[in-house]
Amino acid sequence: MTNAFTTSGLFGDLFQDPEIAAQFSAATFFKHALAFETAWTETLMALGAVKPKDGQAALEAMRQYVPDLLAIHASSNTDGLPVPGFVSQLRERLKDRPAKAVHTGATSQDVIDTAMVLTLMDVFAILETRLQRVIGALARLDAHAQGEMMGRTRMQAALPIPVSARIQSWASPLRDHLERLDGVRAHVGQVQLGGPVGVRDVPAGQGDAAASDLARRLGLRIGPVWHSNRTPIVEVGHWLTLVSGSLGKLGQDVALMAQQGVDDIKVAGGGGSSAMPHKDNPVLAETLVTLACFVGIQNGGLAQALVHEQERSGVAWALEWMLLPAMAEATGAALRHTEQLLERITRIGPEHVD
Repeated sequence: MTNAFTTSGLFGDLFQDPEIAAQFSAATFFKHALAFETAWTETLMALGAVKPKDGQAALEAMRQYVPDLLAIHASSNTDGLPVPGFVSQLRERLKDRPAKAVHTGATSQDVIDTAMVLTLMDVFAILETRLQRVIGALARLDAHAQGEMMGRTRMQAALPIPVSARIQSWASPLRDHLERLDGVRAHVGQVQLGGPVGVRDVPAGQGDAAASDLARRLGLRIGPVWHSNRTPIVEVGHWLTLVSGSLGKLGQDVALMAQQGVDDIKVAGGGGSSAMPHKDNPVLAETLVTLACFVGIQNGGLAQALVHEQERSGVAWALEWMLLPAMAEATGAALRHTEQLLERITRIGPEHVD
């Protein structure tokens, strides 16, 4: 669900990330859905379940396919999802046997879940690059860290600590999250192919071979059917929560360090006030806290998708479409803002007076 208030331009790009948002667009979905259907027809041909002539006619129709978004919009209002209308459009110019070379043996969830996985692979690539840049910026900041600053426990002055210790408290969890990403990517990066009720029995006696061939064609791994096991998706949400939360901790620290009377940090280019021109508000730092809270709140909702009744849910599944893209976009924005914030830091630690 799009929040028109925060995406209208009123708040710039503080609460949105166009590059990540584009990965969840209709155009991207159809690209990945078409990749699934193309690979599935090729698999059916390879296993002898579809005659070469019929398969080639189906593949040619898919190569020429241009989505009719208005028609799919209308059909989704009835069907609850875009795949029935999408498959109908793919088949509409094909005769009986070539038409059966499209989608036969697969189900809507196979298409949507696999398309989501392919999308997440691209999203991970973007977030990984940004996370590496943030870690690099922190390393550069740490390399120039000198002296001590007051350590604070329970927001009260405690004992002096090296400036480097504060920076390392920001960098260490981010390095952990970067290492953890490979495992998350591997877990969620599996093809979805279960058929109508998740028993993977098409073509007859060749279901596992079909899934393996399909996974190979799409660059994904093979695993058990996960129609009702939403653990991989929830694990993605958990990773996004960890990353955004760690960035939120960094933002909270910077905002507190920038307070008048504390002055443990100097950040160039703060935000102004409409009523108090003397203020230099830590806007980016505050935004990191907001985004972290937002992602954490959504993660609680995403976890409800684990309660996936019987062989397929029309309720819990839809939560993923509403929540996961927003969580990914917010995390992308947080990484982008963190890199910018770190570049603006001109001093950490108390200001020395000669």
